[in-house]
Amino acid sequence: MSGELVGEIENMVNATRVTDVENDTVRLEYSARGSGQVNGHQVTDVATHESVRLSDGTETATVKIAVHAVQGDDLLVLTGSASGIAHGGSVRFEGVLHARSTAKKFRDLNGKSLLARAEMTDAGTVKQVWRRLPE
Repeated sequence: MSGELVGEIENMVNATRVTDVENDTVRLEYSARGSGQVNGHQVTDVATHESVRLSDGTETATVKIAVHAVQGDDLLVLTGSASGIAHGGSVRFEGVLHARSTAKKFRDLNGKSLLARAEMTDAGTVKQVWRRLPE
C-alpha cells in the first residue's frame, strides 16, 4: 500500500444486524467504535459498515465514519467502499474513502481520497490503515 500514512484506527464491533438474506447473498450491517490517530492527532470514531457477503467468501462494503479529535473535537467524515475476501471468521478489505472536513486539524484532507485497508477479525475487532492517494 503506497502513499503517506494518514491514520490508523482500531475499532470494536458493538452491533451486528442481518438486513437481508437472498439465495447466496447475506446483507449485514455493523456498528463499531474505536480510537487511534489521524493526521498526528488522537481521535475517536464511530463507524457504520454495510456489507454484502456471497457464498464464495467475497464481500463488498460501504462505510461511513465520523472521526472526532480528542482535543478540540474537530470532525472528519469519511465515506467509501471496499471489497474483500473472508478467511475463516475474518475479512480483509481494500478500498477508497473520501474525506470531508473544514476543521483545522483535518482541513488538508478535505475532498481527498484515501486508500484504505481494514481487517475485521472473528473477535469483532477492526484494524484500519488509511494512506493518502498518490497524486
